Amino acid sequence: GGVIITKSIYQGTSKLKWFFREESVNPSDNGWRAIGDNDTQEYLNNPEKTEAAFFKESEHESYRTGDLGFLDGDMLFYRGRIDFQVKFNGYRIELEEINFYLAKNPLVRYGVVAPKYNKDHKVRQLVAVVELADGVREKYTDAELTKKLRESLSQDIMPYMLPQRFIYRDEMPISQNGKVDIKQVIKEVNNA
Repeated sequence: GGVIITKSIYQGTSKLKWFFREESVNPSDNGWRAIGDNDTQEYLNNPEKTEAAFFKESEHESYRTGDLGFLDGDMLFYRGRIDFQVKFNGYRIELEEINFYLAKNPLVRYGVVAPKYNKDHKVRQLVAVVELADGVREKYTDAELTKKLRESLSQDIMPYMLPQRFIYRDEMPISQNGKVDIKQVIKEVNNA
């Protein structure tokens, strides 16, 4: 269960309303999950995913969006996606935050940090998968690139968030919406 914020934070068309509910994915989350009214009733041929995402809240058919946020007064702050949060060495880490700083580096065209899981599905390593900017590959060795990227990241993130390993690729997998397919990168890192 959770607490529904009674005042409207965002209201779209009459068919789509958003509200936030205090609902923790795990005990250390301390946040709100976005919930939206939904006309869709299920994921096609995927009952487990349907059961996890769809539910009835009061008279509303609702859907867990997978987004986290928190309220500070009347301001709503976005914390990121639930599916891109990991716990590593006792710390809750937002992979999107590391990705943001990695992508800002001029040596990087695309960069994604993926968790490498052990057999118990606990994160044992953070792996940066990088497609380099044009012309960078010819200028530096992998060791030089890794040193430069680690130094750059250490200016913006905590030491426990630094990737332990860097992989350089010629091309990243791209999703249908034209962005790096992070879930595919995570899958590839864990199947290597």
